[in-house]
Amino acid sequence: MSLRVSLLFILISTASFTKAAELIELNTNLRALGMGNAYTSIVSNSASVFYNPAGLADAGYYFRLASLGIGASGVDAYESFQNLSDNASFADQMQALYGKKIWLGVGGDVSVTLPYLALVGYSSGSGTFQINNPAYSNVDVQFINDYGLALGAAVPLGPFMSMGVALHRTTRTGDSTTFGAGTVAELDPDLISDSLQKTGNGYGMHLGMNLTIPTFVKPTLSFVWKNVGTTKFTPGTSGGSAPPDAQDEMILGGSLQVDMGLFAIRPSFDYKYLNRSDIQLGKKLHLGLELDLPIIDLRAGFSQGYYTAGVSTSFGFMQVEAATWGVELGEYPGQLEDRRYAVQLTIELGFSS
Repeated sequence: MSLRVSLLFILISTASFTKAAELIELNTNLRALGMGNAYTSIVSNSASVFYNPAGLADAGYYFRLASLGIGASGVDAYESFQNLSDNASFADQMQALYGKKIWLGVGGDVSVTLPYLALVGYSSGSGTFQINNPAYSNVDVQFINDYGLALGAAVPLGPFMSMGVALHRTTRTGDSTTFGAGTVAELDPDLISDSLQKTGNGYGMHLGMNLTIPTFVKPTLSFVWKNVGTTKFTPGTSGGSAPPDAQDEMILGGSLQVDMGLFAIRPSFDYKYLNRSDIQLGKKLHLGLELDLPIIDLRAGFSQGYYTAGVSTSFGFMQVEAATWGVELGEYPGQLEDRRYAVQLTIELGFSS
C-alpha cells in the first residue's frame, strides 16, 4: 500500500464525524450500543467518565490493561478500502464507490478504576466516506480522531444519591468536508487527506447525578450534562484551523435491576439531547434490555428508530463483545438507516467492591 493511500485509509478509519443529520456520539462502548445506547443509569465502571461520572460511586477495583474495538458498516466497507491499496487502479476503485456510504471505526483505552475514582487514557474515532452523483461527482468525507486523558470522581449525597464529575483533556483531529467534481477528477488521495487535518486541544467537563432506591428492583434515575458549556478546541502552536467543537448535551436516564440469583435483568431508557429542539423526538429516545447469565450476557434495544443487539462472554480476565446498531443518516427516524457492526476485546484485572 502506498504512503498516501495508507494515510487516507488511516485518517478515515481512525476518525469520527457526522453530517448535520447524523448525530455525533463519541467514546461509546459496545455494551451500551448493544442495548440501544441507554446506558446512563447503568454504567458503573471506567466508561462512567464518558457516560455518567456519578456511576463511579458503585465502581469496583479494576485495572484495564487494554480494550480494543473495530467496527464497519458491513464487510464490504473494509474490502472497499482494501481495494484502494493499488495506486494503479485507484481511480477505478473510487468510481466503483459511487452512491455508497462507508463507515469505519476503531477505538481503545486503558484505565485504573477504584470506588469513586477512575483515570482513563483513550483514543476513539469513526469516519464516513461517500461519493455522490456520477454525472457531477462530489465526495463527502467526515472524520474526527480523539485521544486524551479523563479523570472522573463521584461523591455520595446521602443514602440514595451520588454526584460525579469527569474532566477531559482531548486532542482532536478532523473535519467534515465535501470535495467537488474537480477534486474527484484528479483522484488525488493526498489532496483529500491534507484538507482534513485540523488539529486542536480542548478541555471539557461532564457532570452526572444518580438517585437509586435499594429495593428488589433497584430503580435508578439519572441526569447527565456532557461537555458543560461546549468543549472548544484551540489549534496548537503551529496555528491553522481548529476542528469542530463538542456540543453540550443533557440526558435523562432510568433503569431497573432485577437480580434473580443465577441471572439478572436490566431494562433501561435514555432521553438524550434535552437541550436541543432541532432534533426529532425519535432520535432522542433510547431503550435497552440486558440479560446477565452465568456464561454469557445478551442485549437488545431500540435507538434512533432502529433495533440494536449485543452479546458478550468472559474467559477469566478476557472479555469479548459484539454489537450491531442502526444510525439514522436522515433528519427523522426511518428515513435512511446505516447498519453498523463492531467487535471488542478487553483485558482487565479486578473485582467488584
